[in-house]
Amino acid sequence: MARGWRSVRARPTVAAWACVLAACGTDGAVTLRITSWQSPEENAIDAVEFRSFEAAHPGVRIVNDPVSNSAEYREKVLTSIGAGSPPDVFLLDGIDGAAFAARDVVLDLQPFAERVGVQLGLFFPQVVEPFRVSGKLLAFPKGFSPMVYYFNRALFADAGLAPPKNGWTQDEFLAAVRALTRDTDGDGVVDQWGTVLDRRLYAWQAWIWSAGADVLTADGARATGAIDQPDAERTLTLLTDLPKRGYAPPPHTVGRSLGYEERLFYSGRLGLMTSGHWMIPRMRRYLEQGRVQLGVVSVPRTPGHQVRTPLFASGWAVPYNTPHRKLAVELAAWMVRADAQRRRAASGLEIPTVMTVAYEAAAQDRTGMEMDFLWQVPYGGVPWGARVAQYREVEKAMMDLVDRVVVDRVSVREATREAAAVVDRALSR
Repeated sequence: MARGWRSVRARPTVAAWACVLAACGTDGAVTLRITSWQSPEENAIDAVEFRSFEAAHPGVRIVNDPVSNSAEYREKVLTSIGAGSPPDVFLLDGIDGAAFAARDVVLDLQPFAERVGVQLGLFFPQVVEPFRVSGKLLAFPKGFSPMVYYFNRALFADAGLAPPKNGWTQDEFLAAVRALTRDTDGDGVVDQWGTVLDRRLYAWQAWIWSAGADVLTADGARATGAIDQPDAERTLTLLTDLPKRGYAPPPHTVGRSLGYEERLFYSGRLGLMTSGHWMIPRMRRYLEQGRVQLGVVSVPRTPGHQVRTPLFASGWAVPYNTPHRKLAVELAAWMVRADAQRRRAASGLEIPTVMTVAYEAAAQDRTGMEMDFLWQVPYGGVPWGARVAQYREVEKAMMDLVDRVVVDRVSVREATREAAAVVDRALSR
């Protein structure tokens, strides 16, 4: 696939390069197209940055062209670049970094960073690293999140439990979910669960890392020798046993209804739920109404191992064949300015990538959750998607692995070996 993309990638003529470098006549009207998978609420926040960029660049107009279906977003962007009609700037998910790098369709922003005011030394190095692929800086990172557990403080107190602390262990987690699982109305049916099992890889990868194991081998070449090893299998057994032991809703319930887990949590029927910072805006009204007393804690670790979590980041990237290279790079840089990140931080959408802005936001947070999020950063790692171009296939195989155990009732050993074989074939292509 990578070779195919490179083979059709047309190189601009000398005249075209002159036009690109001169932004094709910025004295006249220039339209820059920007695209992302963001929600209308996020786009409204970014619209402030678009208008301020236009004010600072007379004659430039920005058109936001979002893709409402996030599942189709990556292919739409790649197709538009390959067809020679790219957006000028697009939002790149860190887990797609290797896939875009393999196709060689993204401009290396490193040589332009200083001249457009992006001082990468002011950013968390852990969230710059995912965008450094094959020696190139694929995007200016705008925001990120580790994976954490949200917990309901009131339910912990009702169960006589102290709030969990960052760095807690798998055994402490199991003791908590056992105590939190209750039949509150005495009808013999559980109506308050300790937690839920999220089958998606991004939700449980931190568990594997925090057990001293991994999904792929260190070189990213195989799943065999990683996900099928004892530490990984023990952790997967713990997770997939949660519904079997009654600590999580049964699998026929979870996943059949969009947002089911969140509704359980909001209604006070769920003690612990894994997610990222992106849940904060949806949580705020419940916090303000006093319906949820919320806390944040790290994913549990195996004794003898340190907490580890992938840091899921996104950043603004520029296609190699934008007709407005100079302005496009300037716009990508504009979108990660400190002021832009402050506005997004105020919305609760993500953690700012500029360190001073992130700690400034945490200092203003009265809940203490922002500092708990920042506690995770030193233990954050680069997601496999920034290193493996076939990551989406890895994701699907790992989700199927969980389904094979929980729904089809095959053993963890059998499921991990099946998944490893599928992933090995995908990585070898």
